[in-house]
Amino acid sequence: MHCQTNKVNEIERFAGFHRNKIILAVVLFVSLGLFASCRDVDVEALKKVLESHKMEGAKYVGSSTCAACHEKEMKEFKKSTHERISIPMEGVKVEGCEMCHGPGSLHAGSGGGKGNKIINPSRDPATCFACHMEKKAQFNLPYHHPVEEGHMSCTDCHDPHGLNAKPWSATSMQDVNEPCFRCHKQQRGPFAIEHLALREGCTSCHQVHGSINDKMLVARDANLCMRCHSDTYLIGDHASRLRQGTCFSGECHVAVHGSNFDKHLRY
Repeated sequence: MHCQTNKVNEIERFAGFHRNKIILAVVLFVSLGLFASCRDVDVEALKKVLESHKMEGAKYVGSSTCAACHEKEMKEFKKSTHERISIPMEGVKVEGCEMCHGPGSLHAGSGGGKGNKIINPSRDPATCFACHMEKKAQFNLPYHHPVEEGHMSCTDCHDPHGLNAKPWSATSMQDVNEPCFRCHKQQRGPFAIEHLALREGCTSCHQVHGSINDKMLVARDANLCMRCHSDTYLIGDHASRLRQGTCFSGECHVAVHGSNFDKHLRY
């Protein structure tokens, strides 16, 4: 009995030690996440955007004023990664809604309205680019979505108020692919024979902001397919055919998103 008691105590001490390690790891993970969210903001760039876009005479009134009309957005925004960031301006700390939309006194005083006397980032990506500088660089690559040209905006794909700014930080595959399918309906399916890569998301093959490769692919030629199908070199005469073109442009596996007729996605 004494031995059993000692074993139980030893197990409890062991479990308690590792439980403390797990708690410490979670705290560090969250802390680093919060730090990264604030660290990556180009404060000076965002200050310039807010100052250059704000309406003359507008003052910062705080997010509590916004909540009077935008209750749903405020409730979601409280759980968003964007909510963690604040920008120190002269005489005021800008945070919450006004961090991206600018001072809201004139907007609130005039009764609101979409884009009325307030910065609307969906019309100008400069506010987003102040923090997401690497995305701005990608939009300057040869093949890119036409955000800089004004034909679409960041908010066409991303919900900046939500818990996760979808699609890239979303947790469900529906959120990852759904923004793409709104425009690229022919790739949605359903297909009788699916390309399993779609389960991992469109970003498995496409760099969605911009790429040096045609169709915004993450790799060129057959190198893209070989990332998953490396054994293809060992099957039949694929090795000689791959020199003639890509797996899809060589008029072989043209149904790359899925097929209703052929298990090899040839048509």
